[in-house]
Amino acid sequence: MAEITISKLTLAQQQLETAIGLFVSRRDRIAAISLAGAADGILHGLVLKAGKQPFADYAMGVREVMSGQTPARAKFAKHINDQLNINDLKHMDEGGPPEITFDPDISALGSILKAIANHHQLVPKHPDFIKAMLQWAWMFYDGEKITEDEPYVKPAGEKLMGRYVERPDEIKKMETRFAKRYQEIPKDGGK
Repeated sequence: MAEITISKLTLAQQQLETAIGLFVSRRDRIAAISLAGAADGILHGLVLKAGKQPFADYAMGVREVMSGQTPARAKFAKHINDQLNINDLKHMDEGGPPEITFDPDISALGSILKAIANHHQLVPKHPDFIKAMLQWAWMFYDGEKITEDEPYVKPAGEKLMGRYVERPDEIKKMETRFAKRYQEIPKDGGK
């Protein structure tokens, strides 16, 4: 096979599209976590390079508002990946246990949605594969559990959107500050 040159964005999009395909088909949600995590690692770096706000920074801001403490950026980004089991599937730490216990459905969904959030910072118009994933989430994810095996009555996403509307005023103010800060950054990232 001949060598190819591929942009990091294209590479991440291919990984994310494959992760989504594996997820929605229920073919391999564990592999979907690894692929989405790899895509997100690239996308996170590209978002930072573009001078925009990656998902981890937004989540860190929410944590700061809710707890009154500012976590370290790198430590908090690792914490998110640990919560989604991304790191568990990529690394075998010396002295670590030979097995992990987790919910692959929820970890895969979270890993994919995290990558989509970072992708959206770079490509505001969603490609079809992301639209398909967001449609799946609207239909089957209520913010706590996946409902794809339950009889379908109405979109599970309605419950999640209700909680979003009711989010605390502190979070709404933080979102406004973030939006204003990132609108002030020049399109070239200040270069």
